Amino acid sequence: MAHSNYKRPWLLIAVIIIGLLMIIGVGYWLLKGDSETVRPTAHPRMANLPPKPEQPLPPPPSYAPDAPVLEQAREALRKGISPAEAVKLAKALPDRPERADAAFLLLEYAAESGNAVAALDVGRYYDPANEEPSGSIRKNPTTAFEWYQEALSKGQKDAHNHLAKLRLWVEEKAKQGSSQANELLKSWR
Repeated sequence: MAHSNYKRPWLLIAVIIIGLLMIIGVGYWLLKGDSETVRPTAHPRMANLPPKPEQPLPPPPSYAPDAPVLEQAREALRKGISPAEAVKLAKALPDRPERADAAFLLLEYAAESGNAVAALDVGRYYDPANEEPSGSIRKNPTTAFEWYQEALSKGQKDAHNHLAKLRLWVEEKAKQGSSQANELLKSWR
């Protein structure tokens, strides 16, 4: 009888330790989960700085996500189209509402693979000075500048013209007080 009393305190201590470890583990998991979902708070604007203008979002696509031309581009990429073939297909896509987005998918793939023609065309999509359709791609002068520079470094002489037009646009925005435009102008100097 004395022997069975000896085992019970150890059993009780083991159960208590396991219970405490479970409580600590659950608490840690709950706290860790909360820290990942905390949203950053907006800092109050400094009184001497003008408010930043919101960049307008591109209009929502006017086509279904599985539109035929877009699906054609995705299928070509899944099948492993070459960068040169991707450029050729992008330029041959039929004139449909989703054409710009489908062509962009193909051109971005080709540009990231080192195709200079595609790099020039991808820059055009981001270029706010370029008025050709760019689908749902948000205009971004810095990204346009980077792609034009990439195209230029790979021998696309036409990139000079695009850079010159973009620079005029950026200079105008800098005169209007755009800090992004002022930063980009430093890249030209």
